[in-house]
Amino acid sequence: MFRLIPCSHIGCKKYAVEDYYTCLEHSSDPQKVLFIINKALSDTHNHRDMLITDALFSDKDFSHTKLSMCNFARCTFRNVDFSHSTIHSTFFDFCLFDSCKFDDNDARHTVVAGSTLINCTFTDSLLIHTNFMGIDARHCDFSTSDLYYSNFSSSHLIDVQFIDCNLKNTDFRYTLRKQVSFKFSNFEEAIF
Repeated sequence: MFRLIPCSHIGCKKYAVEDYYTCLEHSSDPQKVLFIINKALSDTHNHRDMLITDALFSDKDFSHTKLSMCNFARCTFRNVDFSHSTIHSTFFDFCLFDSCKFDDNDARHTVVAGSTLINCTFTDSLLIHTNFMGIDARHCDFSTSDLYYSNFSSSHLIDVQFIDCNLKNTDFRYTLRKQVSFKFSNFEEAIF
C-alpha cells in the first residue's frame, strides 16, 4: 500500500506527498509539486503508491492513466478526464468530482466513499467491488457499466442513470433515490 510518511512540519498530522518530506500545504513550492504530480498523472506509465491529499485538480486530461494503490483523499477534481484509465485499489474518499469523466474505465477495489459527484460520467466501465458508500451523486451517468459487488449504500442519488448495467450484488440499501433509472439493468439481482 502507499507509504505513510508523516509531514516533517512540526505539529502537522498529515502525510507527506510522494517523494517529498512535507504535505502539500507545508511544501516550500506547492505549485511546483502540483505541476510535477499533474505531469505524472498525464502520462500512461503505471503509478503506484502515489499519495497526495487535499489538492485541487482543474481542467486536466488524465485519460489513459494507470493508478494502483494510491491515495487522493479529500481532493477536488473539476473538469478532469479520467477516461480509458485503469484505477485499482485507489482511495478517492471524501473528494469532490465536478464535471469529470470516467468513461471506459477499469476501476476495481477502489474507494470513492463519502465523495460528492456532480455531472460525472462512468459509462462503459468496469467498476467491480468499488466502494461508493455514502456518496452524494447528482446528474451522473453509470450506464452500460459493470458494477458487480459495488456498494452505494447510504448514498444520495439524484438524477442518476444506471441504464443497461450489471447490478448483480450491488448494494443500494438505505439510499435516497430521486429520478434514478435502472432501465434494462438486472436490478432484481441488486440489494435494496
